[in-house]
Amino acid sequence: MIARIAVDFVTTPVSRVLVLVGTLAVCFAPIASSGQERATRLTLDDAGEITAGLRPNPSASYTAEKFGANIQEYTVTVGQTIELGGKRARRLDSARAATRVTRFEVDDIRRQVFAQVKKTFTDVLVARATLVLAEQTLKTLDDVERIQRFRAERGDISELELTRIQLQRFTFERDAADARQAIAATTIALRALVGAASVAPDVEVLGDLGFRDVGVSRDEAVQRALSARPDLQAADAARDKAKADVALARANAKWDITPQLEYKRTDTNDNTFGFGLSLPLRIFDRNQGEIARTQAEVERVTAQRDATVAQIVSEIETVLAAVTTLRQRVESLRNVYLPKAEQARNTVEFAYRRGGVSLLDFLDAQRTYRETSLEHLRALGNYWSALYQLEAAVAGPVEK
Repeated sequence: MIARIAVDFVTTPVSRVLVLVGTLAVCFAPIASSGQERATRLTLDDAGEITAGLRPNPSASYTAEKFGANIQEYTVTVGQTIELGGKRARRLDSARAATRVTRFEVDDIRRQVFAQVKKTFTDVLVARATLVLAEQTLKTLDDVERIQRFRAERGDISELELTRIQLQRFTFERDAADARQAIAATTIALRALVGAASVAPDVEVLGDLGFRDVGVSRDEAVQRALSARPDLQAADAARDKAKADVALARANAKWDITPQLEYKRTDTNDNTFGFGLSLPLRIFDRNQGEIARTQAEVERVTAQRDATVAQIVSEIETVLAAVTTLRQRVESLRNVYLPKAEQARNTVEFAYRRGGVSLLDFLDAQRTYRETSLEHLRALGNYWSALYQLEAAVAGPVEK
């Protein structure tokens, strides 16, 4: 309904009516923009929150009537919707929660990438240590082969024995070739993870596979993870957003009002002003469907959060079990089997050079040392990978 007030006014042409439209729009402009500060810096998330906080635009209409009569009528109406029920605040809550979800998801991707970088770095170190082992063994075989070739030329040993040494050399040459290929492949993967454009193709990877024990308990690891894991924080933020969406859906069920101002130039050359109020009659549609949908979404994201907690606990228990098993394997190989294999190899090699043992004994000792050393390197690499998985699981470093 529009109430009208007649005012004595000097007759104006249509152009002045349009000027009046602009004047009324200017009068409404401060209402729509009051309380909103200009942003000097803008991100994508800020843009979403700014959009959520905007008030509805004012509306304007212009009507010309009674064409064909002697005098026409002109009507200009300007209105501004006023949102009730806290809609703007609820939109901002939802937008801010969505921003937090995105930020935590980015942090979670960063957490996973860091763990992958550390694992790939360890793979490079394992491949490099494998190459060193193969080259050392090749050097030993080359030294033995030179001595045995001299002995074969003198007739002290048969050519068959020399051939067996040369055939055994192929195994260690294959180890060295495989290690070089692994170094190249893992270095390429490492450069891809950290940014190939910022790392030279022939980059030198510095580090060693020294053993480091950790002393984190299951309960401590779970507590740290539940307080720091970004994927759980993202799930919490998603639940907050779902709750904010429920509040927004309920707020959207509230009535809005639109105050209006009207200017009319009548066919009797009267200039009148009027005011009115427009509002929807929410009798049938009270946003029931959206309220039900958002409530169901709260239940879904809550269940998803609970599943994330269970997955985190399971992940920590699994990786702790792996760390324990691999630690025992590394300690056993490092402290017991690798020293024995090295001692046996050195003893048999010393005896073989002086003719005290057979070639088969010498080659068997070399193979045993090779296999034990490779198993030790693999165990060390797997142990470090498990440690990095544990750090990723608790979203932080683990120290003894």
